[in-house]
Amino acid sequence: MEQKLKGLVLKNIPTGDNKTLVTVLDGKIGKTLITCHGARKLTSRNMPATQPFCLCEFIVSEKNGRFTLKESHLLESFFELRCDLYASALGAYILETGNACAKENENEEALLSLMLNSLYALCKKDLEKPLVKTVYELRLLLELGCEPNVEQCTCCGKALPEAAFYAPSEGGGVCPACKNGGEAQGPFFPLDPACRQALNYILLCAPKKIFHFKLSEKGLSALSKISEESLLYTLERSFESLKFYKELQNIDE
Repeated sequence: MEQKLKGLVLKNIPTGDNKTLVTVLDGKIGKTLITCHGARKLTSRNMPATQPFCLCEFIVSEKNGRFTLKESHLLESFFELRCDLYASALGAYILETGNACAKENENEEALLSLMLNSLYALCKKDLEKPLVKTVYELRLLLELGCEPNVEQCTCCGKALPEAAFYAPSEGGGVCPACKNGGEAQGPFFPLDPACRQALNYILLCAPKKIFHFKLSEKGLSALSKISEESLLYTLERSFESLKFYKELQNIDE
C-alpha cells in the first residue's frame, strides 16, 4: 500500500550497497524510518531529498509496518545552514535533540513546527544564533511538558523576589532562603527580572512570535545557560552537536 508523508529528515544512515535508512519526522505520524534503495547513487533522483535538514514529501510503500521509499519531492533544503558553520552546528543540534524527543506513531505537528521555525530562524542573518538556540530549548521544554516555573519558588512556593535564582534540578526558580538554607539542589543560575520576563514571553507567546523580543547580551547569556542546562537535565544526556558548537565558540574566544 502506498501513502504520502511530509516530514523533516533528521538522520541518514548508510546501510549496505547504496541503501540508506532515513529517520523522518512527519507531523501526523511522528518519527518514522524509511528505507531508501539506491539513494546513495549520485544519479539517484532521491539522493537530495534524503539528506539531513531536508523537508520533503515522500511517497512510500508500507509492508508489515515498514516504509520503503518510492518517490520524493524536495520542498526545502535549508541550504543557508550549510554555508555557515555556526548555523550548521546549531541546526544539527536541533535535529539531534528533536530526534531524541520525537515519538513514533504520535502526532508531532507542534514539535515539527518548532524545529522548522528554528531552522528558518538560523538562516536569517539578522537573528543572533545564541538567541535562536535559547528560544528553541525553552519551547522544546514546553512541548515536553517541562516548562520552567519562574513565578514561585519551587521549594517553598512563595513568590520569587527580584533577586532570585534558577535551579535546573528543581525545574524553576528558587528564592535566596531556600538556596542558602539547603532546601534546593544546585547548580544555581542568577534569575533577574529581565531574564524572567524574557523567559515568560518565550513560553507564553504564539509560536510565530517566539523570536520577536530583545534582550541584552548579558541577559541572553544568563538565559542561555538556564535553557541549555534545563534541557540537558530533563533529557538526561549530552549531545555531540552541542559539544561541537561549544568547540567552535572556544576557538573564536
